[in-house]
Order: sequence, then structure tokens, then C-alpha cells
Amino acid sequence: MNLDEAEKKGLFEYIPDSVVEHFLSECKALSLYNEKSDLKIVYTPLHGTGNIPVRKILSSFDVTVVLEQELPDGNFSTVRSPNPEEKDVLNIAISKAEETGADLVIGTDPDCDRVGIAVRHNGEYHLFTGNQTGALLMDFILKFRKLPENPAVVKTIVTSEIGAEIAKKHGCSVFQTLTGFKYIGDKINQWEADGSHSYVFGYEESYGYLAGTHARDKDAVSSSLLIAEMAAYHKANGRTLVDALKCIYSEYGYYYDCLETIVLKGKEGAAKIKAAMSEFRSSADSIFDDTDTIIDYSTGVDGLPKENVIRFNFTDGSWAAARPSGTEPKLKMYYSVKGKDEQSAKSRQQFISAKLHSVINKED
Repeated sequence: MNLDEAEKKGLFEYIPDSVVEHFLSECKALSLYNEKSDLKIVYTPLHGTGNIPVRKILSSFDVTVVLEQELPDGNFSTVRSPNPEEKDVLNIAISKAEETGADLVIGTDPDCDRVGIAVRHNGEYHLFTGNQTGALLMDFILKFRKLPENPAVVKTIVTSEIGAEIAKKHGCSVFQTLTGFKYIGDKINQWEADGSHSYVFGYEESYGYLAGTHARDKDAVSSSLLIAEMAAYHKANGRTLVDALKCIYSEYGYYYDCLETIVLKGKEGAAKIKAAMSEFRSSADSIFDDTDTIIDYSTGVDGLPKENVIRFNFTDGSWAAARPSGTEPKLKMYYSVKGKDEQSAKSRQQFISAKLHSVINKED
């Protein structure tokens, strides 16, 4: 059956422009900073669906689109992977930004639900992690938005604590969910039904953000608007987003967040992942000397579905978590380490990582 036949039988129909316009109006309603700005942006849709809606939502800004990545390409031939989490995915966009002197680089993934950014600071472009962008958005939204009654924000169990600390200072309740934005969407549904809280913002470390209730999934269109407005606000006040992040660190402490992925293929790899998770659980109390609490999500915690994740919370506010990938032969290790500065936090992360690796590589 071809496309014409499917359409004649009512099995296929085009979404009318009115639906897109209604979606964009919902995104525009989230706008927080409307001052005229000379902020210059380079945008890449990475051959995906963000090309039209993101360009429309950013129409008030000076935006240059990366032509090589503007049109659909199912092979994504200009990138190794069209994933904002990959450090090289914005290379072409950054080159264009260097040519144009852009302040900000924005890249959305093919289905336009995640967004990565790079920021010009002292003549160089700095890539931001999902945790860093999320913390900046949390700070920006809570400073500018008039909060509803019983405001609440949501993060996943492997997302940095810095956003939660910002939210608490602004009087918001903080809720944690398992990885997967569907769980954040479930919180929105729950609160709309029982009226217990008002959703303000939710995000995950894998570059997904949602500031409104117009969707039940992460949304890179509205997030791109808020990121641009946030950058414009800070530029108007003589700061880059790098400066803004440093201000957050000076107030809440430095957080070093990273993801370590260990590939363990085949039957032996699967057995090693299983053995490592088992050893983490059986030896949890003896792996570290400064553990505050150990949370085993496989037992069901705080009403969450059971999930094969274990998290070590430390007395200094840092944490580390381990979980097997649900789709690939990988063991994922998440770290959120708090320190007085970047060097001390990175050193602490390396120490924690070495301890966990000693468990993974333990001889039977």
C-alpha cells in the first residue's frame, strides 16, 4: 500500500497548519523576557523536525541556520550521531558561529524534544551539559515567573541536585522520578487531577526540558525560546551564560556532573553487568566510608515503579548511581559531585569512580 492509497482509506492524514500554530502559541505563552536584544544565534535542526517550529519561535532574534543541516536527511550524513549529548554534534554550528560572531549556538535533535547549546565566552565556545542548562533554566524561570500556589518541580533520580537546591530556595517542592520523561508527564497528570501541586518545570540530565503543561514530554521548541531569552537577559546585564553559571556555583556550591558508560558486550558482558549490580547491593555499606544513605530502586521507593538502579548518597551532598541500559549492553554510572571548586569536585568524582570500578572488576 502506498501513501496515496493509505490516505484514501483514511489511514493517513496530514496535520493541518492550525495544529502547529496552536502548539507555537502555547510555546510563546511561556515567554519570560521580551526586551529587544542584539543576541546572535546559530541554530541547527540536525536534519530534523525542529527546522520550521524553532525558527518560528526564535523569529524575534538574529538567527543564522546551518544550511548543511537544515533539510531532512535520514542518514544524518553531517554528524557521527545527531544526539545533543555527543560533544562533536555541534561542531559545524560552532564553526558557523565563529564566522558570524554568534553569542549562542542551539542544536535540536531530529524529533526536536532535546536541545544542546554552546556559549561564546571570552572568544571561545563552551558546550553545556544537560544538568548545567537545566540549572540555568531553573534559576531563570523561578526568578521571572510568578509562581502558582503549591509550586513544584520535577527531576529524575540521576539528574544533578543543583537545580533542586535552586527550586527549594524559591519555595518549590521538589519531586524525583525514574529516568524517562514519561514519569515527569505522569506527575503533571496527577497534579492536574488531584490539585495537590502546580507544575512549574521539569528536566533530565539527558538534555530534555519542559516548562509548561502544553506537552507531556520534553520539548525543545519552547526550551529553545527560553534558552534564547535567558541568554538575552544575561547579555543585557553584561554576562554570558558561563558567567551566569559561575554565579549559581558561587551561591549553591560547585557541582561536577558526568555520565560514565561502560560497554560490556555479549553473554559474558551481560553476566558481568548483573554481577556488578548484585555486588553493589550486597557490599553497599562497605564500598565507601562516607555514605549517608543507599537507595535501591529495585525494591520500589517513594511509590515509584521498581527499577534496576542503586544510588549512593554521600554526607557532603554528592551522589553516584549505577543502572544497566535497558536497550544496549552498557552499564551506566552517573555522578553528581559537590566541591568547593571544579578541581576538587573532579578529583572526588575520580575517587568515587575508582571505587565503583573496583567492584565491577572484582574477581569471583
